[in-house]
Amino acid sequence: MQVLSLSHNRLTALPESFGQLSSLEELVLFTNRLCGLPEGFGRLASLKRLWLSRNVLEALPDSFGELAALHTLMLDQNRLTALPGGFGQLRSLQRLKLDDNRLAALPEGFGGLAALQVLGLSHNELESLPESFGGLSRLQTLVLSHNELAALP
Repeated sequence: MQVLSLSHNRLTALPESFGQLSSLEELVLFTNRLCGLPEGFGRLASLKRLWLSRNVLEALPDSFGELAALHTLMLDQNRLTALPGGFGQLRSLQRLKLDDNRLAALPEGFGGLAALQVLGLSHNELESLPESFGGLSRLQTLVLSHNELAALP
């Protein structure tokens, strides 16, 4: 299976065995009630597109940075307060939506997202951006409106 769509359901959790879907390239889980993801999620080595918008996610597993093939990640309209330290290892990521969360800071490794072209961070609680932010040299679209920013790096 390469594409799995489970959007607009009432899922609150995914089984640990979900990480065994090794050929999965696109996973659509928006508009559910997911509050977390299994640690084995990072084993989805072929995953290229992941849609997790409109859930109630408060955190991501540490293994999230292992999704090396990921190029589209939609995490808007959740309850994320922080991103895992390994998030900057998503070197293939081109589109990232983190709008409408509760992020107060980004990990220092965020600048490692060298392929990133589109980044949405509006409607969060960001007070500053990491110095590594300047490493996002391919960025074409950046939305930072409705945050608490007092200065830029």
